[in-house]
Amino acid sequence: MTRMLSAVLDRLRGMVGSSAADGDDENGVRDDGPDLYECEGCGAVFISRPEECSNCEDDDFTNVGKFR
Repeated sequence: MTRMLSAVLDRLRGMVGSSAADGDDENGVRDDGPDLYECEGCGAVFISRPEECSNCEDDDFTNVGKFR
C-alpha cells in the first residue's frame, strides 16, 4: 500500500513539477497544495475527494495528507 502511494505521489510530482522548484510567495509562506484522499476500498489516491472511487465505486475516503 505504501509503495503504491509513493508511486502515485512520484507520478503526480512529475506531472505538476517539484515543489522545491516553486518559489515562496511574497510573505515567505508556501502553499501546501491540495489534500490527498485514499479510497478505503481499493487504495487508489485522488488529489481531491471524489463522490465515489472511479476504480471500485466505493464512497469511503481517508485524508492521507497534502500534495507538495
